[in-house]
Amino acid sequence: MRRNAAIVWLAFVLIVAGLAQTAIGASEAAASDEIQAILDDLRGLPFDEFVDESYKHILLRSPEEVTSLGLSQSFGVRDDALDNACNAFVDETYELKAGILGMLGTYRRSALGYAQQVSYDSYRWILEAWAAEHEYMYHFYPVTYGFSRQVNLFRFLADEHPLETRENAEDYISRLEQVDDQLACLISNLHDSEQRGIIAPAQFLRRAADQIRDIGTGSARFLSFYTDFEARIGQIAELSPAERQQMLLDAEDVINESVIPAYQDLVAALDAQIPIAPGRHGVWRLPDGDRFYETCLRYTTTTDLTPDEIHRTGLAEVERIRGLIREGFDGLGYPPDGTFPELFDRLGRDSGVIPADQIVAHNEAIIEQALRDVGEAFDIVPATPVIVIGGRGGGFYVSGSIDGSRPGAYYIGNAVDEYRYWMRTIAYHETVPGHHFQISIGNEQDVPLFTKAGMIFTGFVEGWALYAERLASDLGWYEDDVYSDLGRLQWELLRAARMVVDTGLHSRRWGRQHAIDYYIEVVGADPALAEQQIDLYLYYYPGYFSAYKTGMMRILELRARAQDALGDLFDIKEFHRVVLLNNRVPLELLERLVDDYIDRRGNPPPAPRSVGGRRSAP
Repeated sequence: MRRNAAIVWLAFVLIVAGLAQTAIGASEAAASDEIQAILDDLRGLPFDEFVDESYKHILLRSPEEVTSLGLSQSFGVRDDALDNACNAFVDETYELKAGILGMLGTYRRSALGYAQQVSYDSYRWILEAWAAEHEYMYHFYPVTYGFSRQVNLFRFLADEHPLETRENAEDYISRLEQVDDQLACLISNLHDSEQRGIIAPAQFLRRAADQIRDIGTGSARFLSFYTDFEARIGQIAELSPAERQQMLLDAEDVINESVIPAYQDLVAALDAQIPIAPGRHGVWRLPDGDRFYETCLRYTTTTDLTPDEIHRTGLAEVERIRGLIREGFDGLGYPPDGTFPELFDRLGRDSGVIPADQIVAHNEAIIEQALRDVGEAFDIVPATPVIVIGGRGGGFYVSGSIDGSRPGAYYIGNAVDEYRYWMRTIAYHETVPGHHFQISIGNEQDVPLFTKAGMIFTGFVEGWALYAERLASDLGWYEDDVYSDLGRLQWELLRAARMVVDTGLHSRRWGRQHAIDYYIEVVGADPALAEQQIDLYLYYYPGYFSAYKTGMMRILELRARAQDALGDLFDIKEFHRVVLLNNRVPLELLERLVDDYIDRRGNPPPAPRSVGGRRSAP
């Protein structure tokens, strides 16, 4: 874009954003009345009903999440809306959460049963965390690359929006019609943050713009918004050929008239902000950045650990795990003076390569074997199946819908051949007995709705998945595969290094290159992966990547505590039921649940006791 065009575009954005803020200000009273009406409807409900009904109202403010969870039918809504991403709406949602927190305090905790007290404490924890997060809502970059709204929209419509009926197809087109409104909110949010002195690093804005730049110059019929729709509506039996053709024409028109221009506008807005954006840095440089980071750490790790405590723990774990890896390399006869980048490169070559066209099948076989072996440590398994989806990128899991209409999905990159040695560990982490196992089992229990949705209790969720990697080793799943076991240790080392680097970047004022160099030397990652990882820690939710190892260590500590206290009475299957059957909880509450289990198991009561609520005590 020419410089003068960029200036004109920025001026236009400022005018539009100003008009939008004026309109928002005029409607604030009505919006607050709407929130108050919701709170009034919740008043006086029985406790269990209040918890679920109040969270239902939070969820309804995210139509995309309702669809993803498969709750549209039970909530009595259609899958026809995109999320309102505008700051004013987000602020109003925080207002609703604060009101719910106030109402939760009107219930007398001591009058609740055991299971209800668990719900009370867990719900209070997340509502209080949201209240602390609200103060910093503008500190989160409105647009970046990777896991960002303008990119996630493609996967959401392709994989999570249902397309089985005529109504589903109509709803899909309705959502396409709203893309321009959603991206206009992102543009307005960019301006809001800029006014507060908060702009994403220039390199991230440029990468975000480049990631979607081709959409603005492409043809509707070649975009996945159209091609996925075309492929999937062909399976809808109730549509006649003429109806399908008309829907495709409607979708093409909407993409041309709404979607493509919206992406063009967003690219222009990003290009306009790049010249005034800072370089890559941690959040310590943001207004009140140190306190913001501490708030994020509390939210993600669900502990009171300070940045310094996490940093020191990470350093100690890095040294411990590197020692174990050195022992493994020695056992393979690798040179003792080799660097980790050299030795892991050799390990990859020695372990063998999985051709790109076999990666999906290879991972499916890993998961099938895990499902056969997992009974040694669990007497519960999820009813929800998991599938493997290959693509250009991957290494993440998307949970299945609560209504059972959509399976869990493990996304894995299969564009190029890959080394074999790292695959088993990530498959265990993302599927069985990791994310898929924990999330599906938890979501299938009669537990509060709030434990089943959203990015909450990261220390528990990511901690469990990393614990699952270690559990696979404890169960002997790597005994015949030293290469994959060293891959497991490298992944654990990576998570320990994350504690060091995450706190280093955001609290200790580390520079980006310092973090990259540390990562290469300590983890043995190639420079491209190191850069990708460090940039991920810089743009994603601050503190998120410290939660993995924090959560894993806490679960291992609690398992050891139970083993030491119970001795021969300890049963790992029972322990896993305690951890999983309440679904997601903050780590400090999980500690109390395990202590209660130890007390009950070691000192069984003479007669069953009433626990109240929807569940029995674990």
